[in-house]
Amino acid sequence: MVFSILFIINANSENKGFSRWSLSLEYGYNKFDGDINVDLTKISPPSLLQTTHGASIEYALTPIWGLSLDYYYFPLRAKTNSPAVQISTNLHNSDLNATINFTRLIFPQSKSKFYFIGAVGLGYAYYIYDVTPTSTVGLGSNTGSAISIPVIFTLEYNFSKPLSLGANLHYRAYNKDDLEGVKALNYKGVTNDFIGAGTLFLRYKFHSGSKDHLRNIKMDRYAPDEALVLARLNAERINKLDTAQNKLNSGINRLDTALAKLESKVDFHASRLDSLYVILSNDGPDTDNDGVPDVRDLEPDTPPNTPVDFWGKTLKIPVSFSVTVASAEDAPAVYFDFDRFTLDDNALVVISKIAAKMKKDPGLFLEVRGYSDYSGNNPYNQQLSQRRSDRVKKELVDVWKIPADHIVANGKGKVIEPRLSYRPNRRCDFFFGKL
Repeated sequence: MVFSILFIINANSENKGFSRWSLSLEYGYNKFDGDINVDLTKISPPSLLQTTHGASIEYALTPIWGLSLDYYYFPLRAKTNSPAVQISTNLHNSDLNATINFTRLIFPQSKSKFYFIGAVGLGYAYYIYDVTPTSTVGLGSNTGSAISIPVIFTLEYNFSKPLSLGANLHYRAYNKDDLEGVKALNYKGVTNDFIGAGTLFLRYKFHSGSKDHLRNIKMDRYAPDEALVLARLNAERINKLDTAQNKLNSGINRLDTALAKLESKVDFHASRLDSLYVILSNDGPDTDNDGVPDVRDLEPDTPPNTPVDFWGKTLKIPVSFSVTVASAEDAPAVYFDFDRFTLDDNALVVISKIAAKMKKDPGLFLEVRGYSDYSGNNPYNQQLSQRRSDRVKKELVDVWKIPADHIVANGKGKVIEPRLSYRPNRRCDFFFGKL
């Protein structure tokens, strides 16, 4: 359970980016201080010096405070003269300790590699004892258990980021007075036994190669001044806002440039559209009355009834070609229904007369001029008037076998005056010429 809590703490603490776990292996000597004859002239108990070993795993809560869980094996050996008894106890001890780094507590910004550390805890001891001779003391069960209270002082040298060497001085109190297993030796008024030990250890700090261990850093790195933290956070936020503002300004500049280019293109095409509208329109004066307004008439002074194209240019008919307009009786116009270029019966009668006239005189040339009324837009009416002229020419060529090179189909678009939508304006007129 203890280690579950530690792991949870560790998981939450990784946000600070420090490593916290360390493991130490220890080896040294111990002496037992129990109910055995004491030589008043000596400082240490008369028990025998024994080798001991153990291990400790520690979790650093801060650079000052920590928690550790340890295990030690303490062999306890002693002899008594009265009665003559040899004591042999093997004690296994595990404790949970709170540790404090006095060096970091007193000198929080110290760069020293030496640490003086203290620890105090509470634990459990299980021991197996053997007393010789048993007949002298009346030995019963040879196992026991006790509560331990360790006090440990440590001097540690950190010679690298992951490794350190040190020495521990232990003094451990127990709530039992019979760790030696000889109840007959218990002195009246003595309530517990003690163990003193000295060990050397090697400590390894986990993950300290990739991130700093809390034992290796100064306090200002672990808990920097709050004002400095806020200032740094505000500076980072301001930098982010400046970056965002620069990106936004850059985007606005690019958008302004794109809008300026778009406006330039719109103005350019609008100007071209205006020019095109003027050219395509049949509105405006027609000085030479050839059906082409002066705004697009490339030959504004052609003689009356001269066959011209869309641009008012004289059609390429030999100079000796004399142009006359047929009388209404000889060549009436062909009329069309609204938005149509099909020929009705009346139109076919007129075309038959035109064909007869041209068959009678094979030297005649004919211009068929198509018109539309004022409804609709100019481009559409221009096409419609051309279709009407082409339809009349097709009838003369396909049905009446008039040579195609003697006929010119010329669409003139809208009839400008009168500006009405009525049948007389939806027509084809006929102009004859002769070599």
